[in-house]
Amino acid sequence: MVVKLDVKDRKILYELDINSRQSNSEIAKKVGLSKQVVGFRIKRLIKEKIISFFYSVIDISKLGFTVHKNFLRLQNLDRGKEKELIDFLVNHPNVVWVASCDGKFDLAFGTWAKDMTFLDKTITELNKKFGEYIAERQIATIIRGDYFIRDYLIHKEKPSAYRESFFGAIPSPVKMDKIDWKILVLLGKNSRTTVVEMASEVKLSADAIAERIRKLEKSGVIRHYNIVPNESKYPYLHYKVLVGFRNISEERERSLREYCRTNSNIVYIVKSLGPWEFEIDMEVESAEQFREIMMDIKTKFNEILKDYSTLQIYQVHKYNFCPSIQSPT
Repeated sequence: MVVKLDVKDRKILYELDINSRQSNSEIAKKVGLSKQVVGFRIKRLIKEKIISFFYSVIDISKLGFTVHKNFLRLQNLDRGKEKELIDFLVNHPNVVWVASCDGKFDLAFGTWAKDMTFLDKTITELNKKFGEYIAERQIATIIRGDYFIRDYLIHKEKPSAYRESFFGAIPSPVKMDKIDWKILVLLGKNSRTTVVEMASEVKLSADAIAERIRKLEKSGVIRHYNIVPNESKYPYLHYKVLVGFRNISEERERSLREYCRTNSNIVYIVKSLGPWEFEIDMEVESAEQFREIMMDIKTKFNEILKDYSTLQIYQVHKYNFCPSIQSPT
């Protein structure tokens, strides 16, 4: 059942999407509520499962990894076996994102890998357990990913500055020790984890942890903190469009990226290497609104669009780009 959001809920979600590590006091000043009311509303948004995850945007190329998106069309499996497959992926240390979808594919997930042998090992594990249920698989390597703030939540006229790419295709590890890694793992699980809460697990003072987080942010390992809504409760539909190009130029690609940045309903884009070259994620109020945006894109960029496939994401099961406790370096 979809939950209705009032104006204050939307403003709070918007602030959490800008920076989900903001304190209740900071958010309260911006939305015109008391700290206590903001805390109550955030707890309610969690309890009602509007928010699935408080997410840390981590540039895993700086951890020595690349990300590969896998899209599966499934066959001959019942609900029990499908749950077993999803649980396998959610619990796998090399899987960073898992989502169920409608459309050409039934399930999508992202894996991180240091090299192709590392990736092959993960895929081989999946094939041994569930290969007979996979009718088709497509894999695309992420070259660049950009998040955009959910301006549609507050009907903002001018677009917010877009968030920088959070990982790339070329691993460029930053020097980190085991304590840094533990901090990343905790922030990967929940970006709102406080430094006081981390202190008991990391065995370091809160001040020392805060300083390490600042250094991880400065080095670009941590790019941002935002939210992942729960599609089954969130009052917006989530579509992912897989786009193939023809006659693409750098100028037209920049134009498309700028179009996405300035469209308040487009929340994420990916440049990829694989069966398609681009992914566009948008959150809209209705299927009609989605069709309107796609018609606009097709009209403005018809000379470079070769084809596209549409997926509707109806449940994100995992979103954690630092899922493993074992440091890769």
